[in-house]
Amino acid sequence: MNRIKLLILSLCFFHFSFPVDHSFHPDFGLEWCYFVGHIESKSGNHYGYELSFFRLKFSDDKDWNPEIFPVHFAISDFSSKKYKNSQTIKRTIGDLAGYSEKTIYSGDYHLEIISKDKFHIKAQSKSKDLSLDLELEGNGKILVHGDKGVSIKSNRNPNIFSYYYSYPRLKTTGNLFMNGKRETILSGNSWMDHEWNEKNSKSLPTLATGETGWDWICLSDSLGGDYVFFRFRESHIVTPEVFGTYRNPEGKTTYWKEPGQVKMETIGSFWKSPNTKIEYPLHWKIKYPGGEWIVSPLFNEQEFDGTKTTSTIYWEGGVEAFDPIQKKSSKGYLELKGYKKPKEWWEF
Repeated sequence: MNRIKLLILSLCFFHFSFPVDHSFHPDFGLEWCYFVGHIESKSGNHYGYELSFFRLKFSDDKDWNPEIFPVHFAISDFSSKKYKNSQTIKRTIGDLAGYSEKTIYSGDYHLEIISKDKFHIKAQSKSKDLSLDLELEGNGKILVHGDKGVSIKSNRNPNIFSYYYSYPRLKTTGNLFMNGKRETILSGNSWMDHEWNEKNSKSLPTLATGETGWDWICLSDSLGGDYVFFRFRESHIVTPEVFGTYRNPEGKTTYWKEPGQVKMETIGSFWKSPNTKIEYPLHWKIKYPGGEWIVSPLFNEQEFDGTKTTSTIYWEGGVEAFDPIQKKSSKGYLELKGYKKPKEWWEF
């Protein structure tokens, strides 16, 4: 039986099992579990945050090499338009990182899996000037993407896929520390995303190497609906492919995968990072069946330079959106990966 048939057969029998699948999966080489959210403090300030746990394990077609565990952490102060981040990368040596059915940790960054619907996340920067300690509780409604959790990223190349689910609308409380001030978080909503793929990093095309890039956004609207849109670029020379997931307030999920069903278009000028000189499209129009979202960042300076840990630089930050057709608003997070620094004039 060839490799493609084995892949199709394995996908047919796949299903999620919670809370076990909230943790990492040792049989796969590439995985990330991350949280983003819009939260409000007792003082009335509004914040956003990102806490991303990665797991990387590479195969040489015969054996697995040791695992590494990068973490990316950022807080956006929407009230003052300030942004700070930190990162780490650890291995299991000396018990500096690891995971079980109940926890994922790397250095001073921890995810405690209390149950299917409850989580506790803690993050502490090395410099001690940025920290987060949050309790998250869901409503039991996990959002599964694709065909029973198998999310194809390219119709042209269905070997590029991930096992993918989200957990929107996690009620959030706790505290954070930023810019010399500790804040008590009284309310807010967090969004969990979890993906994994690559049983053998040399046998199938990978989601996150080479020239791949993507534009990803999650939105929770004011009427109770949840959206994910994903614009995948296998390389800079092919036309991007766009996919979408929508769960309505009544709980019905629709997956848009056919070409043209969803369109993600950049609008306005790009923002150029003063740090990396990379230009990002921060304003978008997303057309989907029955409506469209006009997306804008809450402020521009939310770029994450992860070259020290994952060799990636990307923009990830809080956004707001308005649908002029359905007359509703939403909040969410936007991630832009694969935008390269332009060459200087003397490099051509």
